Amino acid sequence: MFKNAHKVSLLAVLTAGAIILSIVEGFIPSFGIPGIKLGLANILILVAMYEIGPKEALFIDLSRVYLANLLRGTILGMGFLMSLSGAILSYLVMLLFYLCIRKFSIIGVSVLGSIAHVTAQLLIAMLYLGSSVVILYLPFIMISSIITGIFVGIVSQIIIRTGIIKKQRIKYKF
Repeated sequence: MFKNAHKVSLLAVLTAGAIILSIVEGFIPSFGIPGIKLGLANILILVAMYEIGPKEALFIDLSRVYLANLLRGTILGMGFLMSLSGAILSYLVMLLFYLCIRKFSIIGVSVLGSIAHVTAQLLIAMLYLGSSVVILYLPFIMISSIITGIFVGIVSQIIIRTGIIKKQRIKYKF
């Protein structure tokens, strides 16, 4: 996975970018519903998945979750567990639709990943609270995850269309 110094450097830049986006996003107020975020770091996860590969996208995603929570001082707390569960389920859903079901655009894959992310977070919240009351958030969270998934997918598509990573892959043969 890390045989090429240029590839390692690119993964480091994408990981750092995902961490920064994740931390900055924490300062953006939610839209009236606790826990709603834009999912900006997922832009870089999707770009990595489509342009570099699924293994590398998973590396960036898990590194982002761990390091961003470490920097926030929330490692192994409830926020970490929700973030990790959301990242894992959304990655698996995006991977499934990216690899196996090629009829979905990157925007569709992003929306499905966003829905999976909030689904995992709601399940963890229900387990933690020992109550299903958080399910009342479901309609609002699903609508917001569809909207943010579309936004993230569009931005990811724009970045991919610039060809910046493809040019690096060709130039440095990775």
